Amino acid sequence: MRKEGVSLPSLPEDKPQSDPAAIPLGTKMTDDEVINTLTINFIAAADMCAASASQSLRTDVGLMFLKFQMDKLSLGYLARDLMQKRGWLKIPPFYYPPGAPEQNKS
Repeated sequence: MRKEGVSLPSLPEDKPQSDPAAIPLGTKMTDDEVINTLTINFIAAADMCAASASQSLRTDVGLMFLKFQMDKLSLGYLARDLMQKRGWLKIPPFYYPPGAPEQNKS
């Protein structure tokens, strides 16, 4: 391209040196917040893939979206295993309807 007179694009500027330990604790996202954000994104992407697959007129495009959905669901499954292993998974308390017998509560 240089022989033909096409100029090369300019190089990006160097990034400044940073120290992750210098960031105050209140401004950094915790590991729990990061994995929950990723999980929400996996769920939203899988939902969008399912909607796109169901609205697709072409079979090959619909199957492509189903493959994307399976990939997102498998990533979510791996994230769930990681959350259980690290203790980041918060399980809500069981719901006992009013008037339920006391022996069912544990």
